Parts: sequence; C-alpha cells; structure tokens
Amino acid sequence: MTKTLIILALVFSVGVAGWGSWAAADLRQQDQAVLAGWAELHAAEQTQFAEVPAVLALADREPALDANLRAGAHSRCSPLAQFEGAEALIDDAQGFDRYKQVRAECTGTLFRLLAALRGDAQLSSDGHVQALGLSLTHGQATVDVARARYRQALVVYNQRVHQMPHRLAAAVLGYRERPDFVRYADAAL
Repeated sequence: MTKTLIILALVFSVGVAGWGSWAAADLRQQDQAVLAGWAELHAAEQTQFAEVPAVLALADREPALDANLRAGAHSRCSPLAQFEGAEALIDDAQGFDRYKQVRAECTGTLFRLLAALRGDAQLSSDGHVQALGLSLTHGQATVDVARARYRQALVVYNQRVHQMPHRLAAAVLGYRERPDFVRYADAAL
C-alpha cells in the first residue's frame, strides 16, 4: 500500500512538473510571438519614414521653400531618431505616448512639406519625394497589417497569462499581462 502511494505521488509529481514545464514553454513562445510582432510593427513604422532624411535634405537645398516649414519639419521629425529601438517602448506607457505624439506631429508636418515640394514640377518628380508620399499613404496598409498581427499575438499571450496552468508558471517566471498601447493608439487616431 505504501509503495502504491509513493508511486502515485511520484507519477503525480512528474505529471505536475511536466504540465508546468509545458505551460512555461508555451508562455515563452507566446512572449516571443508578442516581441516579434512588436518588432515587425516598429520596423513597418520606421520604413514609412525611411525617406525623411533625404526629403529634408532636399528641402534644405530649396531657398524658395518656406523656412518655417523646413524648420518645423526638422524639429518635429528629428525626435523620431530616439525611438529606433522598439524594445524599450513595449513596456513603457509614457515612452509609447511620446512616440505616438512625435510620429503624429512628424506625419502632419511631412504632408505639409510634401504639398509644398509638389508645387514645383522638378521637386515633385524627385524619387525621394515620391517615395515618401507613397510610404505615408500606401505604406500605412503595411503598418496596419503588422499592427493587427501584433495585437493578435498580444491577445493570445494575455489570455494565457490568466489561464491555468499558465497562470502559475507566469507567477513563478515573472510573466505579466502586457498593456495594449496599440489599441489606445488606434482609438486616438
């Protein structure tokens, strides 16, 4: 009888350990999916602004262009460089809010700058000007797809953090629910 109880306890312990190990591995996999989705989203957003330095340099070479518009584009778009590393933003609500604000201000200024540049036939035909215009309008579809993939991965991860046995593994390993800043960013747009 004692041997049977010991064997049952051992089998139960191995089963619980296996279950916990599976939950921990699944949480790591879901967390990696969230991080990969976040990196994809940030890369898509960065790609949208890839032509900004070239367009700003082109605008600087045009003395007829409104100096305030040029200066505004520089001052509103230059801060984007501080957000090149996406990793820090995923868990920083204030940093993400600042990024949204800078991105929105830069985008608005860029549309005004592009309108002014397109007033000149030669500048309008410049490849950088055309590429920036396309990336700000049509490139948004790529950002939206990446945003949807990120949010899907985040929903799955957050659900797992609250389900058993994942909840126990999350508590032991330090996983916690991640806020959905992107949802709030969508609502503000």
